[in-house]
Amino acid sequence: MISDPEILFQLGAIMLLAFIAATVAGKVSQSVMIGYIVIGILIGPKISIELFGMEYHGLISDMTLIGILSFVGLVMLMFFVGLEFSFSKLKKTRTPAIILAVIDTSVGLFVGFTFASFLGWPLIDSIFLAGVIAMSSTSIAMKILFDLKRMSSPEVEFLIGLVVVETFIAMLILSVTSGMIVQPDADPMAYGRLLLGMAAFYGFFVWIAMWAIPRVVKFFNSIENDELFILFALGIVFLTSGLAAVMGVPAIIGAFFVGMILAESKVSLRIQSKLESFKDAFVAIFFTSFGMMIDPAMFGTAAWMVVLAIPLVVMYEGLVMSIVSYFMGFSSRASATIGTSLCGRGVESVLYASVGSSVKTATMGSQLNAFAGLFCFGMSAVSTPLVKHSAKLAGAVARAIPQSVKFSGAVVSRTLGKAVMPARLKLFKGARTTGVLLMAFVPACVGILMTTGLLHWSFVAAGAAVTVAFAFVVRYEVRDIARHVNYANIGVGSNDREPVVSLVSVVVIGAILSVLLIVSVWSLVWQASLLVVLAYVVSVVSAMSWAHKQLYVAEPGMPEKVFVLKGSPGIEESPGDDLIDVPKPVYGVVKAMPIEPND
Repeated sequence: MISDPEILFQLGAIMLLAFIAATVAGKVSQSVMIGYIVIGILIGPKISIELFGMEYHGLISDMTLIGILSFVGLVMLMFFVGLEFSFSKLKKTRTPAIILAVIDTSVGLFVGFTFASFLGWPLIDSIFLAGVIAMSSTSIAMKILFDLKRMSSPEVEFLIGLVVVETFIAMLILSVTSGMIVQPDADPMAYGRLLLGMAAFYGFFVWIAMWAIPRVVKFFNSIENDELFILFALGIVFLTSGLAAVMGVPAIIGAFFVGMILAESKVSLRIQSKLESFKDAFVAIFFTSFGMMIDPAMFGTAAWMVVLAIPLVVMYEGLVMSIVSYFMGFSSRASATIGTSLCGRGVESVLYASVGSSVKTATMGSQLNAFAGLFCFGMSAVSTPLVKHSAKLAGAVARAIPQSVKFSGAVVSRTLGKAVMPARLKLFKGARTTGVLLMAFVPACVGILMTTGLLHWSFVAAGAAVTVAFAFVVRYEVRDIARHVNYANIGVGSNDREPVVSLVSVVVIGAILSVLLIVSVWSLVWQASLLVVLAYVVSVVSAMSWAHKQLYVAEPGMPEKVFVLKGSPGIEESPGDDLIDVPKPVYGVVKAMPIEPND
């Protein structure tokens, strides 16, 4: 049993060394999280150094108390993550933010599972490795944009909504996967009971949000004494986390949800101000203790994994998500900012590694921790220069791709942008039917992945039926959009909108069909999913080349692109516009100049 002096020595050493590490990390423009993890490695029990006949095995040998404090810090961290989740942030950005968050998470998990399958990792370990790779960091993205003084950019509002939704999705995935690990057999009835129990848990939180919290908030407001206020707030956090654990849901999910519920209340700011320091101290212990669980001897094994993983993440975040953002209606520069800002990895990845390494049935915990530490450090280092030079990178990519792809990409962006991006003037009704079909498509895909045999193929048939219905609806809705959109200023000379409908349909319907094929063949031959992705890319590029021949009639150097004078009355602005500030009050003026179609 650890003695009292040892307890005090451990706590004192951790606090002071964490302070030094955080200070050094800030001096070199790195996240304090990296500093905490590094110092944890250096003082943890898994380090072993022999130099000049002297051996060093770390300052901390007994992790019992540190583990308890680390868990408390993790609960507080997730409570504050939930407290930053605000539905009011999604009012203006909800459609593009939700779509981008779902796509980013889905692509990231696909890349992560493909990477884990390539390594030959078991399923349980693969789930958490995929989570480490897929989960973008809210704090790192916002810190980079703040340091670069880009917080006032129009796309940042959408980026905030994106990372908020992505955090919510990450917590849902973590709760479901944690439940699956308790019942690892692929029994549909067991999965059904699991999902039903979680639905009841989330329903209970809905009841709390609608009935209990409004009454608790009134009592909160009546507490004038700060000491009593803090005690009451902490009591709610820990009791809710304990209730979640009793109901089979991870305690951290309970902390996240109660924070999310309180985020919209009048006491959220007071809770943040009074508990911020308390949270910071325990979170520092959490990240430091995570560093203590990393075995430096595993760095050699994890290093080559990181060397492979970093280019993969930069490729799918910096390139694929930038392309997706552009297709949705953002300008090329805004799209590049969004994609590169999502490259950072931090708290969310460490969370998945921490939970995954503590699972009893996991076998790759040591490698997972070492990989997560090196991976977060590497991604944090490359994210800042990527965001800083995102405009130059976007220009370089634009110069490298063929003219047909540039032109057709502008057509897709103009079309889907009118459907997705918020606007004061709605030219057509919202695509609600498409949204309903997508909501039906998701559980079909989940069922395909979670079942085998006849039931598996039944879900495949259901997914195929939804995809066919989706294809008919998308073509109808895209045709309705295309009739109302003016394409003249991007080089479309034909009044025939069918080539536009066909092009956009290939991009959208092809993506849904590709997802269905990937989840259907994954359990049989995962390598076949790569062929599906390749086939989708080839079909989209081919469709773009065909559409360019059908639609593009402008002379070289034309058409003209409209630049809107910022703040001009009577002229609608959208996040995809290029807005120009003028030194004197000139309003209602539109300038035009010769440019390339997607400049």
